[in-house]
Amino acid sequence: MNFVVKSVCCMTFCLWLFANTARADADFDAWKQLFRQQALEAGVSENTVNTYVPQMDLLPRVVQADRSQPEFVSTFWDYVDKRLTPQRIEQGRVMMKRYPTWLKRLEERFGVPGQYLVAFWGLETNYGATKGSTDILDALATLAYDKRRRTFFTKELIAFLKILETEHWTHVTGSWAGAFGHFQFMPTTFMAYAVDADNNGSRNIVHNLPDAFASAANYLHQMGWQRGEPWGHEVSLPNNVNWNMVHATSSYPVREWIKHGYRIADGRAFPVSEQDISARLVLPMGLQGPAFLVYPNFYRIMKWNKSELYALTVAFLADILNGDWPGIQAKRDTVKFSSAEVKKTQEKLAELGYYKGTIDGQLGPKMRQAVLHYQHKQGLPQDGYLSRQVIEALTQ
Repeated sequence: MNFVVKSVCCMTFCLWLFANTARADADFDAWKQLFRQQALEAGVSENTVNTYVPQMDLLPRVVQADRSQPEFVSTFWDYVDKRLTPQRIEQGRVMMKRYPTWLKRLEERFGVPGQYLVAFWGLETNYGATKGSTDILDALATLAYDKRRRTFFTKELIAFLKILETEHWTHVTGSWAGAFGHFQFMPTTFMAYAVDADNNGSRNIVHNLPDAFASAANYLHQMGWQRGEPWGHEVSLPNNVNWNMVHATSSYPVREWIKHGYRIADGRAFPVSEQDISARLVLPMGLQGPAFLVYPNFYRIMKWNKSELYALTVAFLADILNGDWPGIQAKRDTVKFSSAEVKKTQEKLAELGYYKGTIDGQLGPKMRQAVLHYQHKQGLPQDGYLSRQVIEALTQ
C-alpha cells in the first residue's frame, strides 16, 4: 500500500513539475518575442537579435540564487576572514611582482595605485581563477525575464547584445548575476568604462589582462579617485561620541575629528598632509566592532560595490600588498544574528513605526536607519547596529 501511495505521489509531483516547467518555457518564449522588439528599438541590429535571442535559455537556478538568503547575517569578522585569507594575500603579492610595468603605467595614467587594482582583482575573481561558469547571455535573459528586477536587467541584456556586436565574442561565462571578466563588470559598466589598453582593436576584459586592468583603473578614475590619497584608517573612539557629528549629512576635516578625540588605532599620528581631507566615521558592527575614519577614495571603492564590508576588505588587502597594514586593532566580537532573529526584530520595529522596508532578515540600510531611530528615541548609543541590547529593549 505504501509503495502505491508513494508511486502516485511521485507521479503527481512529476506531472506538476512538467506542467510548471512547460508553462515557464511558454511564458519565456512569449517574453523573448517582446524583448526582441525592445532590443531593436534600443538600437541592437536585427542580425544580432536574430542570432542571439533564439539562443537564450531560461536558467531556474539563477532565479533561485537571486532569491536565496543566508541562515545567518554575515558580520564584519565573518566577511573579512572569508576573503582575506593567507592564500589570497600571498597570491596578491605574487601578482604585484608579476605585473609591475603595467601597474605603474596605469597608475601614471589614471592615478589609481596598482595595489588597489590587484586587491579588486583578488576579491572579484581570485586573480582570474574564478571568473564564473554561467552563460552570461542566459543569466541576463533569465533575470530580465524574471519580474523582480526586470527593468535593470533588461537594460543590461541590451547592453550585452551591443557588446557582442562590437567585440565578436562567441561564448562568455561569468557570474549568475551577469557580471563577467577579470573584474566582473556588468555590461553597462563595460560600455561606459572598458579600455583597449594594448591598442589591438578590442576591449577584451575576459582574456586580456592589460585591458582588464586598464578598464578597472579607468572606472575608478571616472568615479573620482583622488590621486595620492589613502582610503582612511582604523581609529579609536573618544569616551563620549558625538552622534550628531557621526550621523551628519556632511563630512568633517580630519583635524576636526582629531579635536574630538579620535586617534589612529595603532597609535600613529595622523599625517599633516591628511588633516584637511574630509572624512566620515564607519562603524561596520556598531560599537561592538572596529571603527574607521574613511576618506573620499573609500567611497570611490563603494561606487564599485555598495557594501561597506566589501570596500573595507579591498582597502585592507591593498594596504597589505603595499606593505602598509598594521592589522585590525579592535577586539574580535563573535556576536551573530540569525536571519530569523533579524526578521522578528524587523517585524517589531515595523509594528512600532520605525521600519518601512521588507521583512527579509537582512541588515540593510533601511534596517540600520530604523535601529538608529529606535536607539535615538530610547536614549541608547546611536550606532545604527543591531545588538543584544536593542533586541532586549524591544522585547521588554
